[in-house]
Amino acid sequence: MVWFIVGACVLALVVLALVLTFLRFNQLSMARSLCDEAKRQLLVELRGRHALVPAYIGTLQQVTTRDLSTVELALASAERAPFGPRGAAAERALTRAVDDAAQIPSQVTDKASASDSTLAMQTSPREELDTTIALLHGQLNVLTERIRSGARIYNANVDLYHRQRERAVSRLFQNVFKAREPFTESQPQGPSTEVESEQSYTEAQSEEQSGAQDHTRPAGS
Repeated sequence: MVWFIVGACVLALVVLALVLTFLRFNQLSMARSLCDEAKRQLLVELRGRHALVPAYIGTLQQVTTRDLSTVELALASAERAPFGPRGAAAERALTRAVDDAAQIPSQVTDKASASDSTLAMQTSPREELDTTIALLHGQLNVLTERIRSGARIYNANVDLYHRQRERAVSRLFQNVFKAREPFTESQPQGPSTEVESEQSYTEAQSEEQSGAQDHTRPAGS
C-alpha cells in the first residue's frame, strides 16, 4: 500500500512536470511568434519608406541643383544595415536627412525671389513641384510614425520574450528558442558617466521630434 501511494505521488509529480513543461513551451512559442510578426510588420513599414525616398529625391532635384547625396547615402545605409542596433541608427539618420532636405524648396524660393523677380512667370509649375514635395514628405512622416509605433511594439514583445526565456523551465529550450535582437540604437558609454548601453529607436526619435517638427513643415505653408 505504501509503495502504491509513493508510486502515485511520483507519477503525479511527473505528470505535473510534463504539463508545466508543455505550457512553458507553448508560452515561449507564442512569445516568439509575436516577436516575429511584429518584426515582419516593422520591416514592411521600413521597406515602404525606403521605396518612397527615391521619388522624394527625384522631385527635389527638379527644383534645386544642391547636392542631395546626404539623403542618398542615408537611404543606401538604411537599406544595407542589418536589423537591430545598426538598422535603428541608420533609420534615425535617414529621418534626419529627409527632414533636412525638406527645407531646400523654401531656401531656393527665398534666394530666387531676392535675386530675380522675372521668375514670377514660373510660379505655377514651381508651386506644383512644391506641393508634390510637401505631399511626399508628409507621406514619409506618416511612415516614420508607423515605424516608431512598430518599433515600440516589437521591442516590447522582445523584452517579454527574453524575460520568459530566463525562467527556470525555459532554460531547457534555449537552444530551440533563440534570442531576438531588439530594434535599438547602440549608445557608447562614456568613461566618467554611466549611461544606458542601448537607446531604443523610438526614444532616439522622440528626442528630436520637437526640434524636427519645424523642419518637417511643408514649404510655403
